[in-house]
Amino acid sequence: MDMQQSLSFKIQAHEANLIQTKNEIQKFIKVSENLIHDQVGLDALLGVIPVAGGMYTGIMGIWLLLQSYKVRAENEDKLMIVALTFVDLVVGIVPIFGDIIDTFLRVHALNGNRLITHIDKQLSLIENTREQLNQGFNPDLNALENVLLG
Repeated sequence: MDMQQSLSFKIQAHEANLIQTKNEIQKFIKVSENLIHDQVGLDALLGVIPVAGGMYTGIMGIWLLLQSYKVRAENEDKLMIVALTFVDLVVGIVPIFGDIIDTFLRVHALNGNRLITHIDKQLSLIENTREQLNQGFNPDLNALENVLLG
């Protein structure tokens, strides 16, 4: 009796988490960056209102940082989210100039897309392993778990 190996529950659960998080980040980027004519987003609109723009930037920066932990992103990605959010907050303090820069400095999109790239790499590893299993190969699932789940 030939028992075909399959992806572990941990890997499958992580894959579902990655897909859900990717969808949430994509929706966030759309609202934050491309609300009006695919050019101006909620971030730029709120940036015109004193304090509101900074609060939005800070809260969404924290949200993206939490997502980076959820998908087990590299420390470099987490540091970049913190650094770019900080720069965005500092630039946003400067009246008028800050608002103009904030329209072009798409920090949330940069950070979100960085996480999406990480997610896509992990999903690709999972898919490649699934294909190997379907072809009858015996990939090292423990090594995959270590890579994905640290």
